[in-house]
Amino acid sequence: MQNNLLDEEMLPAAEMLNMTVSSSDAGKRLDVWLSELLEGRTRSFIQKLIEDGSVQLNGKPTVKKDKNTRLTEGMQVEVNIPAPAAMELVPENIPLQIVYEDADLLVVNKSKGMVVHPAPGNYTGTLVHALLWHCGDSLSGIGGVARPGIVHRIDKDTSGLLIVAKSDRAHVGLADQIREHSFTRQYEAVVYGNIKEERGTLRDYLGRSSSDRKKMAVVSPLAPDAREAVTHFEVLERFEGFTHVRLTLETGRTHQIRVQMAAIGHPVAGDPLYGPQKVITELQGQCLHAKNVGFVHPVTGEHLELDSELPEYFTRFLEKLRRGKKVTSGSMQGILMACDCDGTLICHDDSIPPANVEAVRRFIAAGGQFALATGRPVPMVERFISQLGITTPCVLFNGGMIYDPVDKRPLWYTEIPLEAKKMVLQVMKDFQDAPGGVPGIEIFAPDMIYLLNWHSYMQWHLVDRYPIKHEKTTFSAIEHLPWVKFMFVCDEKYMEDLIKYLDKHPVDGVQLVRSDRMLYEVLPASGGKGSGVERLADMLGIPKRRVAAMGDYENDREMLSWAGFAAVPVNAPPEIQQIADLTTQADNTAGAVAEAIDYIIEHKQSIF
Repeated sequence: MQNNLLDEEMLPAAEMLNMTVSSSDAGKRLDVWLSELLEGRTRSFIQKLIEDGSVQLNGKPTVKKDKNTRLTEGMQVEVNIPAPAAMELVPENIPLQIVYEDADLLVVNKSKGMVVHPAPGNYTGTLVHALLWHCGDSLSGIGGVARPGIVHRIDKDTSGLLIVAKSDRAHVGLADQIREHSFTRQYEAVVYGNIKEERGTLRDYLGRSSSDRKKMAVVSPLAPDAREAVTHFEVLERFEGFTHVRLTLETGRTHQIRVQMAAIGHPVAGDPLYGPQKVITELQGQCLHAKNVGFVHPVTGEHLELDSELPEYFTRFLEKLRRGKKVTSGSMQGILMACDCDGTLICHDDSIPPANVEAVRRFIAAGGQFALATGRPVPMVERFISQLGITTPCVLFNGGMIYDPVDKRPLWYTEIPLEAKKMVLQVMKDFQDAPGGVPGIEIFAPDMIYLLNWHSYMQWHLVDRYPIKHEKTTFSAIEHLPWVKFMFVCDEKYMEDLIKYLDKHPVDGVQLVRSDRMLYEVLPASGGKGSGVERLADMLGIPKRRVAAMGDYENDREMLSWAGFAAVPVNAPPEIQQIADLTTQADNTAGAVAEAIDYIIEHKQSIF
């Protein structure tokens, strides 16, 4: 009866986890890896599980020494977490903000940072401890020893209204309303990006993430733990880079709002789990507040509608956004321009023509979102981002990564399949005695460039122009790391031989792109500038028809073909000019991007 009443809010008595080690986790110590995955569990707790044999590696129970075991890709790990021992809770005199109270229930406005009930890592200082002090023995016992009176939960770093049952009859009546979706809960949040619709409904199935046990994820309806999740949203205010929204829950799954908003590319601001890896530290957790609850009093039959003011952390963040640029229906609002760097935005000496700088800043000031779409890594573009005042995420590595220039962290990146990585070994073997020698090989990981074979062009490419972080290494040392792309560097006179060779040795899961006269890139099939810009537009809530793209080379073709409006500089090859809506009169050294921006602003109505 207890589980039925509390539905998804009940914690299991014990938990069994089955996981497969990914390539990115290979090489980690078993106890370190499990500590990262199992939220709220200490290293000593994990080591005790290993020592007790509660962990199995490829079906074999562990012993104490196995805590030091280094993981290998594909290893099967099973963890049995025993039921927690019964606990005796001691009331604590912790102040509560009580919005409503009678003999059967009370409604509390929970502060950010307070845990609702005891759990590993939080055995004191919880809301339950405070309720025991305030209510004494007059709490419903249906929630058990650890959760007396708790009918529903909100996350530790979410603030807002929470209903607590003081009598068992109130607990049963409230649980019935939650199960029947007649219990209303409204939240307010600030999320990243600009949601394209004014209102809408998110319908998904949520379950435990297969790659990170700390997380929930959108899963297939056929997944064994899939639970339907329904959230209605309405836009309240729009700012540059953020949207203030109201969210109404129809269901109450774990992390529901946070998972669903992240799944559509608009994670909750400050969310350390589902948002950018570098969070907005001033928020100290997600900007999410349970503002309103509505329900029928389970004993009196009276309909209650209770509301709470937005807390100080939330209003302070909103005021900061309001002091900045509020998005309206201005001239370039809702327009995304994705622009290539080399041969388009910048000159051959890596300077940006002043006309381009002024035009980009003017485009951004008019409400437009300007993003770089380039094959370059982060260190090569940081100066341009700063000079132009870019805050919109950028497409780097020719579509292999979407990078947030504000938080300075990847929002997304793809990876090369393991079988495709082995291509570099084959090239090194087969070109060992070739006239041009073995090509230079650069491996681009999210935060480092690894070199498997040196070529003289790399001196200029990596050292002379920029102090790029790089390291010479071997294939075996890095094969388990994530590769965003890799690149062959070859003398121009031998490039055709390399291209013919690669054409004869196709590998599934990748695409090949020539990005320079001496550079040939291997990208994941999910990469490419076109798919990268499309993914960015989805994150920002901008439809294809309102995306402008500008580039000059073969690796820009996909992006130019996909965008609603395509512009190229006059120095682009004829075959690239053929797919463009606009070919500028200026080239990249004389302000081609400025000419394209002026054209877009002047002809906005007919273009978009």
